[in-house]
Amino acid sequence: MNAHDFTVIVYGGIAAVAFLLELLGRREGSRIPSLSTLFRNIMRTRPGRVGMTAGWAWLGLHFFAR
Repeated sequence: MNAHDFTVIVYGGIAAVAFLLELLGRREGSRIPSLSTLFRNIMRTRPGRVGMTAGWAWLGLHFFAR
């Protein structure tokens, strides 16, 4: 297994965990927030908005800059 394969497996695992948490968060009476609720709560404050913007900029720089 090379570094690329390992990276793909790790990101796939992260995506699978995020998907599982989203499903658990959408159940009736769940204490786990869905992604939309989580992002809505983060975006309510100025530091949250700055952090989200910085996160999107970081993702764009690392994944789309070629």
